Formats: sequence, C-alpha cells, structure tokens
Amino acid sequence: MLGASASLNGGLARINGVLPSDVDGWTPAAAAAALATPPGEGLHRVRVLLELTALQQGGLSYDPSEYSVSGLGAGKWKAIWASPAPAVARQGESINATLVFELPDRAIELTLELPGGPGLSLGAGHHRGGS
Repeated sequence: MLGASASLNGGLARINGVLPSDVDGWTPAAAAAALATPPGEGLHRVRVLLELTALQQGGLSYDPSEYSVSGLGAGKWKAIWASPAPAVARQGESINATLVFELPDRAIELTLELPGGPGLSLGAGHHRGGS
C-alpha cells in the first residue's frame, strides 16, 4: 500500500510514489547514460520515490545497490539509476531517494526489497495502460 512504512536497518522506509516513466515524462536533472535508450521489449521503467528516516542512534546508511524489486515467481531487478549516491542520515534525519527500475510489463505482486526489512509492495500503479 502506497504510503505504508516498513522497518529497515537503522529506521523506516516509506514509498511516496510509484510512477511509470513513460506516463509522466520525468528525466533526471543531469543526463544519465542508463536512461538514454528506451527499455527493452516487454519492459517498462518505473520510478520509485522512497523516503528513508533514521530512527536509531547510529543513523541509517543508504546505498541504492542494496535495493531491488522482486516479483511473484518472476525474479529480481536492481535499479538502473538512483539518486542520491550512497549517504548516511543521522538519527531524526531523512533521505528522499529516487530509484528507477526496468520491470517486465506483466510482472505481478512486485515488492521493493529493503536491507534488513520485510519489503514494501509497489501495488498495481506501475502497470502501463494496455499491457
């Protein structure tokens, strides 16, 4: 469910948006080679807006390479682009991250896998119309 929170190492994660890139026309402020070519056949790009809040005294470490999307019987996908770069939030601070994934058009029950946490459902909002 969009807006639901889940625990992860050092704090909480919440998905604030799951947006198909071909619908909103978003592009990063700086050119990104990973996004220069269109997605492959049978794939679409999804931008996940993720808020991470450090709750523990030691803070929260964010490394986009630790996040992936998994699908029911379909596999696991790493982000092809992410911002910010790896960072650390002190207790009480938040990191707003954007992760872009290429996902199969027909994948179902997708979950954003969190380091040290149970994961968060992406819901059905990432599906393109007519797929």
